[in-house]
Amino acid sequence: MEMKDEVRIEAPRDRVYAALNDPDILKDCIPGCDDLFKHSDTELTAKVALKVGR
Repeated sequence: MEMKDEVRIEAPRDRVYAALNDPDILKDCIPGCDDLFKHSDTELTAKVALKVGR
């Protein structure tokens, strides 16, 4: 999987930062993410479903 893109978000920086650190919002941004667990302010664990091969 290759994730590369650029999107300009018209919102205050602190609001964007808070959203990117919110596990529920971040989960919706990760393709195939089934679960996202926040262990601490600096550690997350994701459960992601992906397909390998054809």
